[in-house]
Amino acid sequence: MNDLKDYFPLISIITVCLNNAEELEKTIKSVIAQEYTNKEFIIIDGGSTDETLDIISNYKEVISCWISEKDNGIYDAMNKGISFAKGDFINFLNAGDYYHDEEVLKNVASRMQLNNDSGILYGLSENFSTAENLKYLSGNKIDEKVLWKGMPICHQSMFFNKRLFNELGFYDLSFGNMADYEFLLRYLNNSVENKMIFVREPLAKFNLYGLSDLNYLKNLEEIKKVSRKYYDFDFSKKTYFFLRKIKYYFLWVLKKIKIYKIYRKFKYSIFMKKSHNQSCNKISD
Repeated sequence: MNDLKDYFPLISIITVCLNNAEELEKTIKSVIAQEYTNKEFIIIDGGSTDETLDIISNYKEVISCWISEKDNGIYDAMNKGISFAKGDFINFLNAGDYYHDEEVLKNVASRMQLNNDSGILYGLSENFSTAENLKYLSGNKIDEKVLWKGMPICHQSMFFNKRLFNELGFYDLSFGNMADYEFLLRYLNNSVENKMIFVREPLAKFNLYGLSDLNYLKNLEEIKKVSRKYYDFDFSKKTYFFLRKIKYYFLWVLKKIKIYKIYRKFKYSIFMKKSHNQSCNKISD
């Protein structure tokens, strides 16, 4: 008889948090609500000083492993989570993010069972901002021809075969907030069998938190750094990133004259909400 994991693969869910107790509890409840039972839940806290540890204590019976200590950023924390993970597949669901519905893990497991040689399964994400009353779907099948532009899908909607981290190493912290983008390119460029499964359905709900307004230029430089590592950086690519920087300054002017929120709400409510084919970039405007 085959091992039970051949039928019900163990999925490791890694949640990274720092001083975000209220949102962490919502994420924990999302994990608990999953109908799929063969899962482990790992929480990596960066040394929170709010009520985060109280929340973790309240739910300790459903948490497989947790630590609370200072780290060197979100991907350092994720690397710690990977080192603890025992699952066949790994998913990263940060505090404030949720699964789209209660059957996500069950559906992912069934697909991975049929394609257990696949490295990555990924799907759509529902992006939202309660502060700005925004909600829209994003994601599309990866087009390697334009992958040099940046991370095309949300990290929360990706499920990784654990063997990838054993074969390729963990996230490279030298690429800052774009370490997930670098890992994706590393996989596609170094794996003999870089099979990926795309499911055209939402897997996670991603909280925008207004992060698109923070550290835009720094993140843009990190994208360029990753892209240069894997692609020939010709004139067209340099021009593309130059124009993105110009666009940032244009939006900065809109903020100064206090019409940026109008622009942003119009863009997302009219255009983005209608499209399921938009990419989810950390620094999208």
